[in-house]
Amino acid sequence: MLSRHADGLFWLGRYVGRAVDVNRLLDVAYNAQLERSADEGAEVWRDLLRVLSKQDDFSEKHGAGLSTEKLNRFLVFDAAQPGSVAHSVRQARTNVMNVRDAVPIEMLESVNALHTLLASRALEAIADSSPHEIYDAVAVGCRRIAGVIEDGMARDDAYSFLMLGRTLERAEMTCRVIEVSASVGRDDAATWMGALRSLSGMHSFLRTHGPLASAGDVADYLLHSEVFPYGVLHCLRSAAEHLASVTEAGQWQSPRALGRVASQVEFMDVPRVDSAQFESVMDEVLVGIRRVANTFTEDLYRFGREPSLFSFEAM
Repeated sequence: MLSRHADGLFWLGRYVGRAVDVNRLLDVAYNAQLERSADEGAEVWRDLLRVLSKQDDFSEKHGAGLSTEKLNRFLVFDAAQPGSVAHSVRQARTNVMNVRDAVPIEMLESVNALHTLLASRALEAIADSSPHEIYDAVAVGCRRIAGVIEDGMARDDAYSFLMLGRTLERAEMTCRVIEVSASVGRDDAATWMGALRSLSGMHSFLRTHGPLASAGDVADYLLHSEVFPYGVLHCLRSAAEHLASVTEAGQWQSPRALGRVASQVEFMDVPRVDSAQFESVMDEVLVGIRRVANTFTEDLYRFGREPSLFSFEAM
């Protein structure tokens, strides 16, 4: 496998994961703002933009006013906006075209179907009137892609590269949700319950902690759970397993970078969520996750930036 193919599979996993996560966050935020006053509802949308680090980009394009229609056009349909669902799906389509020999034909078909749906503007016409139909349609398309990954891909290096990208994307998204929840809600239980809902973790959390858990309990669960699919530690351990299974990866630096950040998360004591120390700890974890992705790219292209010249097995 060429290094550029390995890189393409990694980013295919990241972009597919990003589309799923942004769509899920939009769905939860839309439901949350329906239960609040106009001012409180606008704050819900602001929180979402903070999670995605898109406040400035949104203001530049749509001004200060916040509405369901504007958010959907910006975060779902604006293919020119990095981080939007349409942009992520378009990038995933580009990557799957580049690695089509390494993935089942059903992968190309499912990614292309979702890309065509978003580009057709059929859903954009209901950006304000029927947001649930938009989120459901995108979710169905994403689940189809996930089904191909789980049921149609051989457990080889191609699968490991794709899943490495997917799990790192999940870990980073969970850290962003934790960071913004602490910044906006401090120790407000309702804010942290919203964080759990945005990551589909409410049911699993309540089963183990009950309804009277504190904000600190939620933060600890999202960071340290070994069984919750969006738990940061769970994602990092899964990423480490996929990376360790790659041929010749023992010679790389990225497994060491991944091991360091996983150990940091596993053994750290979670500070109070309303403390400055908590913000510092979360920043360190995010920096560590991003360092893993950067180191992985350096490992792939350690002999130069022309990826067509060599395969990653040669390292």
